[in-house]
Amino acid sequence: MKDMQLPGPAYVPSLANTLKSAVERFPDTEFLVQGTRRLTFRQTEEESAKLAKGLLAMGIGKGTRVGLLMSNKPDWVVIFLAATRIGALVVTMSTFYQPPEVNWAVEFHDIDTLIIEPRYLKNDYVERIEAALPGLAGQVGPELYLSEHPYLRRIIVWGEHDRHWALTGPQKVLAAAAARPQIDDSFLAKIEDSVHPSDPALIICTSGSTARPKSVVHTHGTVVRATFNFLDYFDAKPGNRTLHVMNLFWLGGINFNLMPALHVGGTLCFPDNPTSVELFRVVKEEGITRFSAWSTQGAELRRAAAAAGLDVSHVSGLAPPVDAVTGQPIPPERTQSWIGMTETFGPHSINRYGTPAPVGKGGNLGRNLPGMERLIIDPESGNPLPAGQVGELWVRGYTLMREYYKKERHEYLTRDGFFPTGDTGLIDEDGYFYFKGRRNDMIKAGGANVSPAEIEVVLMRHPDVAEAIVLGLPDPQRGEIVVAVVVKSARASVTAEALREVTKRALSQYKIPSEFVFLPSDEIPRTHSHKVKKPELQALVAEKLSRSL
Repeated sequence: MKDMQLPGPAYVPSLANTLKSAVERFPDTEFLVQGTRRLTFRQTEEESAKLAKGLLAMGIGKGTRVGLLMSNKPDWVVIFLAATRIGALVVTMSTFYQPPEVNWAVEFHDIDTLIIEPRYLKNDYVERIEAALPGLAGQVGPELYLSEHPYLRRIIVWGEHDRHWALTGPQKVLAAAAARPQIDDSFLAKIEDSVHPSDPALIICTSGSTARPKSVVHTHGTVVRATFNFLDYFDAKPGNRTLHVMNLFWLGGINFNLMPALHVGGTLCFPDNPTSVELFRVVKEEGITRFSAWSTQGAELRRAAAAAGLDVSHVSGLAPPVDAVTGQPIPPERTQSWIGMTETFGPHSINRYGTPAPVGKGGNLGRNLPGMERLIIDPESGNPLPAGQVGELWVRGYTLMREYYKKERHEYLTRDGFFPTGDTGLIDEDGYFYFKGRRNDMIKAGGANVSPAEIEVVLMRHPDVAEAIVLGLPDPQRGEIVVAVVVKSARASVTAEALREVTKRALSQYKIPSEFVFLPSDEIPRTHSHKVKKPELQALVAEKLSRSL
């Protein structure tokens, strides 16, 4: 890996060691920035050490489940590093969670300590917690005793509040450390040395659209090694100043932003809110060089910059195929293709940032990262398929999750350790992966299997298409018909007939959508992580087309 060297031979890939390595190399470099709160790597390490000793004094240690319900901010990172350096297991909780989801997360993960912020934007999390945990009524801290949640011992509100059941952070955590002077730096160092790469570090819940999320457990080793493994593929380099928008409670915020910054000495700049005005302000005032967020946020930022006459062409990041401002394809030096999942801690197949696809390899999503193995399996026979044939993708390697929380390995892994991803595609003779769709997304139209992803790629090449979602609807003659839901780019006037001609030129006849439905982006039902809720979208489209499901 170019210009990237892990610390010496005694290095153990834990989050504590990763932080200490960053402090040695970039002590006075800004690491976490939000308004007037500006922490260098050294200051971050010092703050997290103080909190770590306080957590130890409270009885939190190796294996303790710590729920973290907090928006993107420097404190999220400091708390995460404090907990993981003493071997605690951080359960990242979505700030979108409603009371029933909070209740489920606390109960299912046997959370011992819950750390929340009082409020963010219009969300009052203190009230939300009380609605989720009605047993809190009449409880008085510092320790809780809830019959419905017997593992929950304490709730720490990170900021001002007036609840008797809550501790106040960080004050109470730091006070606990002060009351136990024997928990000093040398004691903390011994605890850190006991944390092994195979020890669990965090639980990230997938954003399932039809069922309870799956709780993916990653270790210190997978978190540290996985991200380091693809630094060379992303635009991660010393001095990067990243506009941090992707949520830290999901994978993208950690593996695309937080961990790369730790590895290379980058700076994370947090906006106060996710509005385009605030994003634009941070880009302008903080000298942003890297941007990682939803494609819609990227489009909004580019529009704001264009309106203000600010050139943001130097800002690298994830970009859609077509620029929402110019209507022109994004140049190769600003694009990247990859595919991955929470279970593999991000990419398992990837192309380098800024590298055009080789001749004849358009549409590929990259080759396997070092340390990852891939197979294409015939779903009927379970046997591996040769290069060029479509089947289900199986993966294994050192970025693969440790486990699903509270599930036996045989429930989701093969006997030889492969993880069936549910993605369909092919691997060509040169090792490039081509995504075709999800196994359960396949449309059976007139007896033929149709991959929605294949059609979506074709539609997205049109400059007037901002988003395309292809799905199937029941049909008495054909079994299912293919329907394309299209979000137009700004000021676009594309028609169904024009898009039908585009698909005719690129696809077999049976893959051509029978219907085109145009919807604004905000009418498409989505999960909190922006994934489309296809069952709900199918119902909406069926109603618009006067079809029954």
